[in-house]
Amino acid sequence: MAIHYSNGFGKLFDKETEETIDGIKYQLIETDQTRYTNKKWWGEFTINREIKRLGKYMIEFDDGRKSECVIFTNTDRESETRTSSHYYYRFFGRGKLGGRFHRGS
Repeated sequence: MAIHYSNGFGKLFDKETEETIDGIKYQLIETDQTRYTNKKWWGEFTINREIKRLGKYMIEFDDGRKSECVIFTNTDRESETRTSSHYYYRFFGRGKLGGRFHRGS
């Protein structure tokens, strides 16, 4: 099983309203699908504001791929958050990374 790492800038969306929350700087880790396991993806991101309600969101990466994810506070970096204006979060993918996010017209 191969593991792929990437990083860049993306966007975080509210899953319910499809509104943009803010831009993010992310690190993404992906595994390849095998005969016995599905493709998995997860990572962490920084954002300039605190996310009050953790849970399900939509995330879009700079290459246009997007999908639903679950967000948790990154407790490993909690002390860094107190001394900077950035907030650190972890995300775990739910489903396939697909094409661009289609917002309602």
